[in-house]
Amino acid sequence: MSDLIITAPNGVAWKRLPGGTSSGPEFLAALEALTSFSAVERQWNWWQEARREQEHDQLLDVIKQWDHAEPPPGGYLSDREYEARSAAAHALREEEQLARAATFDKEQAAARVRLLSSEATAGFMQIVLAAPANSVQQTKAEELRVASEQEAAALREQVGDPDTVVDENGDLPATRRERHLHEHMTFFRHTLLREWSSRQRRRFSQLLAMPPPRLADMCSECQAPAEWHRYGLSLRLWLGRPEPGSRAEMLARLMPGWWERCPACTHYQLDHQWGHDALPDFDFEQWHAMLTPLLRAVFAPDKPVPRKPVDRRAALKRRVRAAEVEVERLRGQLAEMESSDED
Repeated sequence: MSDLIITAPNGVAWKRLPGGTSSGPEFLAALEALTSFSAVERQWNWWQEARREQEHDQLLDVIKQWDHAEPPPGGYLSDREYEARSAAAHALREEEQLARAATFDKEQAAARVRLLSSEATAGFMQIVLAAPANSVQQTKAEELRVASEQEAAALREQVGDPDTVVDENGDLPATRRERHLHEHMTFFRHTLLREWSSRQRRRFSQLLAMPPPRLADMCSECQAPAEWHRYGLSLRLWLGRPEPGSRAEMLARLMPGWWERCPACTHYQLDHQWGHDALPDFDFEQWHAMLTPLLRAVFAPDKPVPRKPVDRRAALKRRVRAAEVEVERLRGQLAEMESSDED
């Protein structure tokens, strides 16, 4: 029997090894899946414990049944050659990152974050204006929206393209967004889905239905989608606590929520706590109503509807009626037995 050979889209020919059972299309599908294995879109709903390892093993079970039909041009790299090539690529990436870090401008980076926060505040006010509590609040929200948009415009002139501003480590915003999306999926989404799968099915279903955000939609400063900042929500997974005795610890004590807030998030909650440019009559209930169903389920679930107290009198009456029915049934059986004995 001739060997089964199939050619991949990149022109490389593959041959099934003796004893292999997978078909050519199955092998190509497994090869493509392994190539994109780390993509968030593929792993987004792999929340079950050890699901990632199971998926990986299934792909390898197919791929290990195949080998190149012939060596690639120039032959295979030796282990030493492969390690040298990998080390050179790593060194180049480090060199490029150090070069970017050398261009770090602290004031420009701070202005960029203020720009993101101003845009989030303008978005927050737009949501308030969609359903203001009253005309006074509407007027104030419009005033704050305009002020935030003007501040954002001025900062945009100062910053230029915000996606070209590096942090102190030399990382660009796009790099941080990609990292944050993976962290959001692995350490926030999957963790909560495992926790809620057996005990909080409503919240589980809402979070499970959330589609994966695009890279461009993630925050570069925390693990939340940037859209969440328009609702005053942050997601700083590796925050820790401020150093004891530091100014940050004092501020965190004076302003609840200050330490946990992503600097790119709207600052309205802090302003509201201190009565600075606060919206008249704005309260928790209004903020709760502003949230999308997903955000409400994740961060501010509705309180469970309290059960009605048991009417003990009615319950006892039902038991008495049931007992009376049972007595009548037994009397009927007894009467039949007595009639039978007389016969």
